[in-house]
Amino acid sequence: MPALASPDCAADASLDTRVSAAVARADRPADQRERDAVRKAEIDFLLSHVKPGDHVLDIGAGQGYATYLLSAAVCDGKVVSQNPQSWVDFYKMGPARDALAAARPNVSLMTADFTAMPAPAEPYDVIFMGMVYHDTYNHQPADYNVQTFVALLKSQLKPGGVVIITDHDTAAGVGIDQTNTLHRIEKARVVADFKAAGFELAHDSPVLETTEDHSKNVFDPAVRGQTDRMALVFKRP
Repeated sequence: MPALASPDCAADASLDTRVSAAVARADRPADQRERDAVRKAEIDFLLSHVKPGDHVLDIGAGQGYATYLLSAAVCDGKVVSQNPQSWVDFYKMGPARDALAAARPNVSLMTADFTAMPAPAEPYDVIFMGMVYHDTYNHQPADYNVQTFVALLKSQLKPGGVVIITDHDTAAGVGIDQTNTLHRIEKARVVADFKAAGFELAHDSPVLETTEDHSKNVFDPAVRGQTDRMALVFKRP
């Protein structure tokens, strides 16, 4: 059956229908399915900005939690799942990524540093960075310039295309001082980075915000999964 014939791929499908179909796919790894309940708000936010037929880049995709969901949500579209080689090696992601690509014909793997991602044959409709934008400030060459990276994202998007950012927020005035310690970045800094590159802030959602006080490492068991997070959409004019 063609992908667009399924109810979740219809042009008028509701968000609930699309999300339910994406999470219900039986080929998703069990350890990923176990995380769905705590990530429901993030899944809803992400998939609300993606539609059938889209060409999507999932940056810092890890073993593909979001890639699997995006792959279903774009239906006959395509998803590129990117990780730096250092991440693939350190976290031993190879087998999981290979299984992802084998399970989903509309997914392709990209192994490249953030600043060396090759241009797509066709520009992306959507670029997603889930909890990894702060990492672009870490372990970079001495001459790394964040504006060069954000400009690269802009150059690979269609006019009207969007960059979706979720990340761990921190206290006002901290900026980028905690990106490699607590793994947090100030929302105001993220907004400033993208506005400086000519993006428009299209959506600043409170859906992932909590009252957590920003004082702990995001991997601390006391706050893991409950951190105060930003959910932003930037549009290329």
